[in-house]
Amino acid sequence: MPDADHVKVSCLLVALPIPQRLPYFSCSVAAYCRQTHSNTELVIVLDEGTADARASIAAQVASLGRQDIRIVEPSGRCSLGALRNVSVDHARGDVLCQWDDDDLHHPKRVERQLEALLTSGGDAVYLEDAMQYFPDSRTLYWTNWRATEAKGLPGTLMCRRAAPIRYPETGADATLGEDSAVSMQLQRQSGFHVLTGAPHLYVYVSHGANSWEAEHHRMLARELSISKALLRRRETQLREGLASFDFGPGVVTVQGYNGFAFTLDAAPSESAASRHASAP
Repeated sequence: MPDADHVKVSCLLVALPIPQRLPYFSCSVAAYCRQTHSNTELVIVLDEGTADARASIAAQVASLGRQDIRIVEPSGRCSLGALRNVSVDHARGDVLCQWDDDDLHHPKRVERQLEALLTSGGDAVYLEDAMQYFPDSRTLYWTNWRATEAKGLPGTLMCRRAAPIRYPETGADATLGEDSAVSMQLQRQSGFHVLTGAPHLYVYVSHGANSWEAEHHRMLARELSISKALLRRRETQLREGLASFDFGPGVVTVQGYNGFAFTLDAAPSESAASRHASAP
């Protein structure tokens, strides 16, 4: 097994530059900058969006002064699948990691997934468990994706550069479910592994301006969340795992599919960017 420190990981972020998503973009970039695995790069591919939002993203990235963060601006209108392929084509790393612009990433996400990938010997690893957060109601769910067709949360893909992945650029899957299509492709063609029991590594944010409609996100919380009894048994684990996230002022309610489990108090803010985790 190669030394993980020598493995370069390309985090691939497709951003939709519109005002309501900019706070989440800031959080996502800040989370990248806090990763404990330092041999990384962040490739940001911009969708069309608005001119002002694109300028805001460019200014924010420039202010960081980091050589490991690059912006790519494709010409013309592209599907989400095509934009993800652009990010793959511009990656320079040995390993690729999907890095969504509106979700929250634990500082150890890359480290833990890379360790699982290298240990498994397979081509790809996903997170079987993830937290799902609804900012409007300030509720958190632990979701388990084992019973789904994808076996893990599709947006948590980490794979070797040589893995046979290509996102669909046309058809229904090109704009919704493009990452699920890649998951199914990997299951058919190569080694596939899931990292279990670490939901704190990824917080899937259901903020109302996602690619999927709000009802789809509510369905995931209903169908995939674990029970309040299991949550209470794992309360200590969750509190420790989620301590690095700032959900903004106020109490966050942790719920199971069958009701209330416990609450998380607001944590001290680390930065202006992290405060936006609670933005509607």
